[in-house]
Amino acid sequence: MATGHMTLEQLLETLDLDSVPENHALDSTLQPTLAPRFRAGRSVIPPKSPGPTLPPPSAADRASHEMRIRGQLAEGGMGSIFLAEQPALRRDVALKTLKDEFMTPVFASRLRREARVLALVEHPNVVPVHALDTDERNAPVVVMKRIEGTPWRTLIQEPNHPALPAATDRLAWHLRVLMRICEAVHYAHSRGVLHLDLKPDNVMIGAFREVYLVDWGVAVSTDDAQRGWLPMADEVSEILGTPAYLAPEMVDLARAPLSPRTDVYLLGGTLHEILLGRPPHEGKSLHDLLYAAYGAEAPELPRDVPEELGRILRKALAPSPDDRFESAEALRSALSDFLEHRVAASVADGARDALVELKMLVDESAREPTHPQLRIAERQDSRNARVQRAFAKARFGFAEALRHHAQAEDAQEGLTSALLAMTGYHLRRMETASAEGLLEELKDEPRADALREEAARQRAEAARLEKLDKLESVDAGGRARGGLILAVALIVSIPGLVGYVGTHLGLYHYEWWHTLTATALLSVVVLGGAFVMRHELMATRRSRGIMWSITILMMLSVALRAVSYSLGVREEASLALELFFFGSGAAVAAVLADRRFYFPAVAFFGGTALVLLMPAHMMLWVALSAVAGPGALAWAWIRADEGGPRQTGESDTGPP
Repeated sequence: MATGHMTLEQLLETLDLDSVPENHALDSTLQPTLAPRFRAGRSVIPPKSPGPTLPPPSAADRASHEMRIRGQLAEGGMGSIFLAEQPALRRDVALKTLKDEFMTPVFASRLRREARVLALVEHPNVVPVHALDTDERNAPVVVMKRIEGTPWRTLIQEPNHPALPAATDRLAWHLRVLMRICEAVHYAHSRGVLHLDLKPDNVMIGAFREVYLVDWGVAVSTDDAQRGWLPMADEVSEILGTPAYLAPEMVDLARAPLSPRTDVYLLGGTLHEILLGRPPHEGKSLHDLLYAAYGAEAPELPRDVPEELGRILRKALAPSPDDRFESAEALRSALSDFLEHRVAASVADGARDALVELKMLVDESAREPTHPQLRIAERQDSRNARVQRAFAKARFGFAEALRHHAQAEDAQEGLTSALLAMTGYHLRRMETASAEGLLEELKDEPRADALREEAARQRAEAARLEKLDKLESVDAGGRARGGLILAVALIVSIPGLVGYVGTHLGLYHYEWWHTLTATALLSVVVLGGAFVMRHELMATRRSRGIMWSITILMMLSVALRAVSYSLGVREEASLALELFFFGSGAAVAAVLADRRFYFPAVAFFGGTALVLLMPAHMMLWVALSAVAGPGALAWAWIRADEGGPRQTGESDTGPP
C-alpha cells in the first residue's frame, strides 16, 4: 500500500538511528543490527535480541579442513576476509569470518545465512562457496573461491584503468557487465533470494574479464520454505543496503513490500552510476541520503545520454515498483535491445552520409541534357558510377540498421528516401525496368505514386513503340504486292514471248515506241493496282516504301525511254539500257528495303548482258528476265505472306 508523502522530519520519526555508528561511511553498506531500525509497528516481526558472546566451540564445531592463513585480503563492517591455502588441494581460497568485536550469536547467524544464500545461488557470476566451518573461536568461517580482480566502481570512475580492455566502447562494455549481473540477479530471484545491496562496489572484475556479484550479507528470501534457514524479506526490521542506492520501499516499508523489483531499482542505480558517474541519491548526511531515497526523484540526464537508454534508466528507477521492469531479465533484455539499436544507429550514420551524396548527384544529373546519345554517354561516365556506389552504400546501410532494429524510424525513412531518389534517377534515364524493380519496394509509400505514374507512362510508351516496331517489321501486304508484281511480270513476259515468236515467223516487227508504250501501260497498271489495293499495300511504312519505290522506278523507266529516244538510242541498245536501269534500281532496293530484290537485280543484269551479246533474241531475253526476276520476287512475297509475319532486322536490309 502507499502512504502520503512525508517530510524529512516525519521520515526520521519512523526510524531509530541509535544503532548506526557515528563514523559510518555514506557510501558503505548498512549492515544488520548496525542499520537504522524501523520503530514499533513499522516491521512485521520484531528483531531478535542478540546474545552477549558466542559459546565456546566444541570439538565437533572446529574446522574440519586444515587451512593455512597467509594474510588478510580485505576488511568489512563486521567481518574480515583472509587469504588461505588448502594444502590437500594446493589451492588458494578466501576465508570470511567475524571480527572479534562482532562475536555474537546474531552476527554469527548472519554470516552463516550469507553462506547458505551463496550455496543456494550457484551461478557463474556468483562467488562459489566451498565450505562452511568454524574456527577456534567458534566463529563461522565461510570458505570461498579466491577472486583476484578490480572493483567495478573503480573501472567506472577511471576510464583509462589498465584493467579495462583497450580500444573498446566503454559504455557498451559496462552495459554488458551490467547485463551479466542482471542474469545473476534474475537467477537469484528464481531461487527466491533478493540481494538488496546491488552496486558497482559489490561487483568484481577478474583478470580474465570474469564478473562476480559479491557481498550477499544483507540478502533475504521471499520463499517461505526457507524460513528459519535464511533471513526472510517480511522479517526485515532495518534499512539494509547502501543509502546512496536504496529503493524507496527499503526506506518506507509501508510503501511496498520488498520484491524482485526492489533489486531492479538497485540495478537501475548501478546504471545511473555508469551513465552519470555517481549513485542515484546524493546528500551531505545519512539523513539527506535516506530522504533522497524516500523521494526517488527522476534523474536529470545530460544531453549525451542516448534517449532510449534514458528511458530504460527512468523505468528502472521508477518510485513505484509497479512502474519498473517486472524482472531483472526484462531489464537485461532492454539493455540488449539498446546495444543492438546502437549498432543500428552507428550503421545508419554512414548510410545517411551516402544518402546526402546520392541526392546531390541525382540533382546534378537532373540538370544534364536528356538527348538519348548524351544519356548513353552519361551512363558510362564517372557520375553514374558514383550514383550507383552511393545508392548501394545507403541502401545496404539502412537495411543493415533495420536488421538490428526493425522499428528504427530514422533508418526506414532513410531507406525510403534512397529508393525514391534512385527511382527518379532511373526514370529520368528511361531505365523503366530498373525503376519498376525499386518501386516494388515502395508499394505502401504514397510519395512514390507520381513515380509509379511516370513508370506506367514510360511502360505504355515502350509498348506502343514496340508495337509500331513490330508492325514495321512485318511484311504487311506481301500477298497483294506479290500478286501485283506477278501480274506485271506476266504482262511483260507473255507479249515478249509472242513478239519473239512473231518476229521469227515474219508476223511482227519491233519498233522502239512499242517498249515506250508497254512501259507506260505497266506504270498505269502498277499505279492502278496500288490504288485499288492501297489498304493492303500501304499498311506499314515499310510496305509504303516498297510500293513507292516500284512506282517511281516504273515512272522513271518511262522517262528513260523518252530520253533514250531524244538521244537517238534505238532497239537493242534502248532495251539493254532499260534492263540495266531496272537491275540497278532493284539492287538499290535490295540494299535499302528488302534483300529479295536481289532476284530481279540478277535477272535484269543477266538480261542486259544477253541483249548486248545476242541482240537477235532480245525479245526473248526481256521475257525471260521478267519471269526470272519480278516473277521470282512476287513468288517470294506471296510465300512469305502465307508463312505468317516476317520479322525483319538489320539482316533484312543488308546483303545476304
